[in-house]
Amino acid sequence: MVGSNVKNVIPNILFMKNFFLSTRYYKLLLLFLLLAPGFCYSQKKAIDSTLNILKKHMREDSLRANALIYLSYLYQTSNLINSEYYAKEALDIVNKLNNDALKCEALNQLGSVYAWERKTTEALTTYFQQQEIAQRINQSYWLIKAYLGIGYIYELENEWGKAVGYTLQALKIAEKSPDPYDEEDVYNHLGAEYLGLENDKLAEDYLKKAAILFKKDNNLDQLGDCEISLAKVFATRGNYDSAKEHFDNAVAIFTRLDEPYQIADVYQHIGDMYATQGLYKQAENYYKKTLVIYDKINVPEGDYALAVIGLGTVAFGEKRYDIASSIFHQEFIKVKQANIIEPQLQCLLYMAKTDSALSNYKEALEHMQTYASLYDSFYNEKKTRATQRMLIELDVQRKEKENEQLKNQNSLQQQHMAIFAVAGIALLIAGAFLALLYKQKTEALNSVKQMQQKTEAQKNELSVINAVKDKLISMIAHDVRSPLTSLQNTLHLTRQKILNEEEFDKLSLILDNDIRHLVSMLDNTLLWAREQIHALKVKKTPFDLRSVAQDVIELYHQSIQDKNLSVRNNIPPSTEVVSDKEIIHTALRNFLSNAIKFTPAGTCIEVNAEQKNGAMYVTVKDQGVGISNDTLNKIDKKEFVSTRGTNNEKGTGLGLMFTQDLLLKLGEELKIETQAGKGTAITFTIHKQEVPAS
Repeated sequence: MVGSNVKNVIPNILFMKNFFLSTRYYKLLLLFLLLAPGFCYSQKKAIDSTLNILKKHMREDSLRANALIYLSYLYQTSNLINSEYYAKEALDIVNKLNNDALKCEALNQLGSVYAWERKTTEALTTYFQQQEIAQRINQSYWLIKAYLGIGYIYELENEWGKAVGYTLQALKIAEKSPDPYDEEDVYNHLGAEYLGLENDKLAEDYLKKAAILFKKDNNLDQLGDCEISLAKVFATRGNYDSAKEHFDNAVAIFTRLDEPYQIADVYQHIGDMYATQGLYKQAENYYKKTLVIYDKINVPEGDYALAVIGLGTVAFGEKRYDIASSIFHQEFIKVKQANIIEPQLQCLLYMAKTDSALSNYKEALEHMQTYASLYDSFYNEKKTRATQRMLIELDVQRKEKENEQLKNQNSLQQQHMAIFAVAGIALLIAGAFLALLYKQKTEALNSVKQMQQKTEAQKNELSVINAVKDKLISMIAHDVRSPLTSLQNTLHLTRQKILNEEEFDKLSLILDNDIRHLVSMLDNTLLWAREQIHALKVKKTPFDLRSVAQDVIELYHQSIQDKNLSVRNNIPPSTEVVSDKEIIHTALRNFLSNAIKFTPAGTCIEVNAEQKNGAMYVTVKDQGVGISNDTLNKIDKKEFVSTRGTNNEKGTGLGLMFTQDLLLKLGEELKIETQAGKGTAITFTIHKQEVPAS
C-alpha cells in the first residue's frame, strides 16, 4: 500500500541514515559487530541479526529497547506495518524503564514511521510528546529532532508557514550545538520549507549553507538531495541552465554512491523540467532513462507508473492524443491501485483533455465527474486532518498552561515551607534576631501574595476558556442543527417518494447553500475560538497579493456561478506584499463572502489594490443592498449581526467582526463605505514592511 511512495520517503532514508550513524547508537552497532562477526550490511541480514539478538535477550531493559528501535528503522523502507509494531513495542518497554532519554529515541522513531504512513495526526501527537520530554530533561539533541519532526509533518500537509516556525526553533538550538550534523539538517529543512513558501531567495541561502556543511562532513547522500532542492529553486526562477547544472551534480554524486534509484529520481525531475518548458524531445529522453533504470531494479508498480505518466504528458504536448490517451488510461489504474491521490487527479485531467481532443465528449465528462468526486473527497480529508491538528495544538497549549500552574503551586508550597522554617528558627534565636526575622517574614508573605494573585489570574483565564467553549457549543448547536434538520427532512420525503423531481431539485439547491454557509461558519467559528482562547501569532512573510485574491475567488466559484455574478480581480500581477498571509486570506474570504451574499444576481464585484502613502489599499467593492447605520453601529460594538442575503443566504455575523479583530492585530486599518441600494466598498490596508530577517 505504501511501497509506491518510495520517492516521498527517500529523503527520510538519508535522514535516518545519519541519525543511526550518530554516536548515540555506537553501543548498539558495536553489539552487532561483536555478536555477528560475519555481519553483512544488507537490510535482510541486518534484520535477521537483530531478530536473533531479540530472541536471545528477552529481558525488558534498555538493550532490548534499543534493538527494537533499530529493527523498526530497518523495516521502515520495506514493511511499515512491522516498523510501527516494533517501534510501539520499544516504547512500551521504555515506559516501564522510566528512561526519558531512551523514550525520546523511541518516540522519534515512531513519529518517523507515522509520517511515512501519512498518519499525520498520530505523528504530530508523538512528536509533541517527544518535545515535552526533551524540554523537561533539557536534551537539546532530541528537542531539535522533535521540532524538525513537527516541521516535517506540516511540510507533508503543505502548511509551510508552521513548518518554518518549528524548524526555526530547532535552528536556535542547533546554532549553539557543537555537533555540525544538527545545524546542517536544520538548514536543509529550512531550504525545502522556504521553497514551499515560494521564497526562493531564502531557500537558496539555507540550501547553500547546508551544502557547505555536507561537503565538509563528506555527507554525500544529503549533499545529493540538497543539489536536487537547489535545482528546483533555479527552475522556479526560470533559470533552467543553472537548474540543469545542479541536477547533473546530483546525478554525479548518486552515481559515485551507486544509488540507481536516486539517479532515476533525478532523471524524472529533469524530464519534468523540460516538459514544463515544452522541450518534449529532451523530456522524453530523460523519462526513458528513468524507465531503463527502473527496469534493472525492482521498484513498486506505482513508482513505475509515475515515470510512464511523464511520457503521457510528452505525447499530449506533441498532440499525439491517441498515444497519450492510452498511457493515461493504463497508468491511472496502477496509481489508483497504489492509492496515490495526486497522480490520480493528474491522470483524470489529462484523460478528460485527450478524450475531448479525440471528440469522446461523453468519456471526457465522466472523467471530470470522477475528478470532482475524488478532489472533494481529498479536500474534505485534508480539512478533517487540519481540524485534528488544531485540536492537538490546543491540547498542547492546555497542557503547557496546566504545567505552568503546577509549577506555580509547587513554588507556593516551597514558599510556605520556607516561612515555617524561618519562623521555627526565629523562635530559637535570641531577641537580637527579631528585627531580621520580621523583615524575612514580610518579604515571604509578599511573595506568597504575588503567587496567589498569579494563581487567581490563571483561574480567571481558565474561566474565559470555558466561557468561550460554552459560547462556541451554543453557536454550533444553533447553526448546525438547521441545515442538518432540513437535510434529514428532505431525505425522509425522498424515501417516502413524496417529492417529485422538480421539488427535489429546488430543495437540493437550498440545502447546497445551507451547507456551504455551514462550512464557512465552522471555519470562522473555529478560528474565532482559537483567537479568543490563545492570541494568534502573527507570521509576516512576502507573498503575491493577486494570487491570494484569485485563490479566494476560486473558493467561491460555485456561489458566484449560482448567482450569475461577475467577480473581477483587478490586482496587478506580481503585486508582492509583506504580511500574515493566512490573516489576509481570511479577510478577503469574509469580505468576498459578504459581497456575494448581499449582491443581487447578474451584477458585478471587484477586488482592487492601490499603492499610496506607504501602504497597499485593498478594496472589495460590490453593487449590493448596502449596510444600514444600525448594523454598522453593532459591528463597531463587537455585537453579533446575522442578516439574510439577497437569495435568503444565512449568516452568523461572526465573519466581519472576527476579520476586523485580525486586521487590528496586524496594525492595519479597516474602512467601510456603503450606500443603501447602491453597494458597499470595504477597504483595508497592508502597510509596507521589510522582508522578515532569517
